[in-house]
Amino acid sequence: MGAVAPVPYLEAVERSRLAARAVLERRGAEACLRGKLTGALLALSASCEAEARQTTLCALAERAVVSSDWRLDTMDSTARAILAQPA
Repeated sequence: MGAVAPVPYLEAVERSRLAARAVLERRGAEACLRGKLTGALLALSASCEAEARQTTLCALAERAVVSSDWRLDTMDSTARAILAQPA
């Protein structure tokens, strides 16, 4: 599996927030929501690394992308955490 090409940090934050809202609003099948959220978090993690950022959101993304527990309740709590953090 190849690395995710980094996007600008604020764009990655916005994508993560869009994915988080989609999860909480159940806009799609669980597997699709899982893919949307994990993809957004991978992009955010790559952006944080590329820009040498060390924000709370970066730490959250880094923890999330190494998680193997992506049940719906885990996705919900991750989504709420994303939305609660400033950029």
